[in-house]
Amino acid sequence: MDTLVHYLTARSSTKYAIALGAYMLLVRHLRYRRIRALQAKYTDPTLPLRNIDVAREIASDIAVLEFPYLNTVALEFALFKTYAIPSISKILAATRQFSSSALKRADDTGLILAEMNQAYSRKQLREILEGKTDPAEDLNDEKRSQMATERLNWIHGHYPIKQEDYLFTLALFILEPGSWIDRFEWRPLSELERNAMLAVWTETGENMKIQNIPTTFQAVKEWAEAYEQEHMLYAHSNVAIANSTIELLLSRAPTAVHPFGRKVVSALLTPRLQKAFNMPAPSWAFVTVIKSILWLRGGFIKYFMLPRNIPVIRTPPRANKEGRYVPLFNKYEPVYPNGYTIDELGPDKFRGKCPVPHNVKPSPQVL
Repeated sequence: MDTLVHYLTARSSTKYAIALGAYMLLVRHLRYRRIRALQAKYTDPTLPLRNIDVAREIASDIAVLEFPYLNTVALEFALFKTYAIPSISKILAATRQFSSSALKRADDTGLILAEMNQAYSRKQLREILEGKTDPAEDLNDEKRSQMATERLNWIHGHYPIKQEDYLFTLALFILEPGSWIDRFEWRPLSELERNAMLAVWTETGENMKIQNIPTTFQAVKEWAEAYEQEHMLYAHSNVAIANSTIELLLSRAPTAVHPFGRKVVSALLTPRLQKAFNMPAPSWAFVTVIKSILWLRGGFIKYFMLPRNIPVIRTPPRANKEGRYVPLFNKYEPVYPNGYTIDELGPDKFRGKCPVPHNVKPSPQVL
């Protein structure tokens, strides 16, 4: 009671300061509520390594509720890092997709990966929006994931990709989200969450027939570092693929700011990556400013932005009336404004072709 009287009789500036402080404490409390609930529900942080359903639940929370923006950025950066491996960039350059259809190539890659990995998230979103469960559509989500994996495997089967390059890409998908989140988000990942991401991506790798996947997070990190040291070298194909990717990244920005944008990209690269892409290293001061902005963003989210309750996903929870999946949002210009089917994703020469029978009958859109 005394506190309330003091607040009511205080000066306006003091009232605002007290209200702001109370709001910041409330936001911080609410932001940690989800991870506290998960840790209370799953007290053994190694459980996701033995229970894939638990791993999917936790990994979905990371990707579409807790850290949707930086998780996506980190996965895009993981792909970008693979272009610094000459054996990878030479294959990509030979396809000429990055020079002739970089937007479609990027969208197809993103949608295939999302179809593979967002089954649990689609279920979450559907239940929130519709207020009920739908076991038939849940099963369809799993089939969509399987079809996307088979589609990707079939496309990759047409190229001479080394097992080690597959494993390096998978390792980056495991490592980069945690690295970006730990450095720049409003809180670091917990051991429970890190194990969930390891389990989910390991399952993806096994479904892609990737061999010799390390079984611990630290082992993945050590293997990837050793592979980088030996194979991340300068090549003209690295530069060509990196330039096409950066041009796409900056395509919505005015041309006048493109040099600055390239400098920002370089500021987020390691010296090894800068050499492999032949990109000049910005000054220490510039790098510090860029990373400080990202760090401040995390602090702002932690104390000023209420937690998200609606999953952020691209793949829709249901097909439309024509049986096509219309992306829920687009980062660039829409590639599939009228929707897609999974056998349409990928290079045009493979459009509609796949030896796997895709006989899933999507449920119509009811949202």
